[in-house]
Amino acid sequence: MKSNIGRDCRERWGASAGCPLADDAHNRNVIRMSQLVLKYQYDASFLASRQKGDDFGRLSLSVSTSRFAGNGAFWVQWQDVKEFGEALATFPITSPVVVQWGYDMQEGNDLILKVEIAPADKRGTLIVRFEIADEFETDERVRGSFMTHYPELDAFRVAIGKMMKCEAQEAVLAGS
Repeated sequence: MKSNIGRDCRERWGASAGCPLADDAHNRNVIRMSQLVLKYQYDASFLASRQKGDDFGRLSLSVSTSRFAGNGAFWVQWQDVKEFGEALATFPITSPVVVQWGYDMQEGNDLILKVEIAPADKRGTLIVRFEIADEFETDERVRGSFMTHYPELDAFRVAIGKMMKCEAQEAVLAGS
C-alpha cells in the first residue's frame, strides 16, 4: 500500500511547506548510530588532597540505538569501572565481559546498571547488551543491544582509562 503522506501535506500546507508527517515518516526510517556513553564523577573527597578519599562516585550510563534510548546513574566504586575498562583489553573476547551494579543481589528490580560485551559471530563482531533502571523506581527500565567491533571497543577502553584519570569527561562506545 502506497503512502499518501506527501500528497496530503501538499494539499494541506502547500507544495513549498515542510510536512511534519512526512518528516516523521522519514525520520523513523533513518538508521541512527548506536552508542553507549559512560561518565564518572568522583566524590569530592576523592579529589581533595587533605581528605581521605571515598571509593564511591556517580556512574552515569546513557545508551541510544536506532530503536530507543535510555539513561541512568548509580553510586559505584571507581575501582570497578577501572577494572571493567582493563578487562576490555582481552583479544579475542571468548566469554562475555560483564559489569553490573545495583542493590542487594543485583537481580531483578535490584539491578540498576549492566553492560555485557560478548562475541556475536566468528568475524569479530561484538554484541553490546545493556540494562538501565531508574534507581528509585526500579521497575522503570530499558534493555537492549547493539553491535560493535574491536577498534571501537579499544577506543572505548582507552577512553575509560582517561576518564578514570580525570583526563576525559566521558567514554563512548560506538556501535553499528
